[in-house]
Amino acid sequence: MNKYDLLVHAVNCPLFWRCPTRHIVDLYRRHAGGRHLDVGPGTGSLLRRSALPTGTAVHLLDRHEAPLDMARKALPGHRVRTYRQDVLKPWEVDEASMESVAMSLVFHTLPGQGIPAKSHPVREAARVLSPGGRFFGATVVGRGQAVRVPAQARWLMDVYNRRGIFANAGDDADDLDAVLRTSFSTVRTWSRGCVVLWVAWK
Repeated sequence: MNKYDLLVHAVNCPLFWRCPTRHIVDLYRRHAGGRHLDVGPGTGSLLRRSALPTGTAVHLLDRHEAPLDMARKALPGHRVRTYRQDVLKPWEVDEASMESVAMSLVFHTLPGQGIPAKSHPVREAARVLSPGGRFFGATVVGRGQAVRVPAQARWLMDVYNRRGIFANAGDDADDLDAVLRTSFSTVRTWSRGCVVLWVAWK
């Protein structure tokens, strides 16, 4: 396990955010389709742990080359295509071409004051999904009706926001639910600790 995965998945998610990574992996196991787009794939560990069927067409989108390379190498046996671009700009992905789109642990890193200010990826996910497609993911938030933020999580969030690692000081789980409902016909959101998870169907 590399340093990033150790910090994020073995320390932060279970101990600070109070949402063990297995809950995010379960989203992939339940909802990833045969033509899947992963936005902000990190090291590819979530995709690898989800045990996608061999030969799945996996598309990866990130503004940096390093995570695209790492995620590609983590997925031997799959048909992988990469897009190096900013998630907050129009995606170079064909309309209605995907069966599923995932965006896991990304929203809280995007610039913008609150979820509505960084809602562009929600509209793009709806555009690239075929009818019946699913958009799913998870993000760390600091507020929301069902969100529970322990003191140590609040401290770490504040540190990450001051350092520019996170930009989620205004992110609210209820705002995310509302934004998803503007682009998707059916939406389910729920919280574990200070992580909000979602699945939205087109």
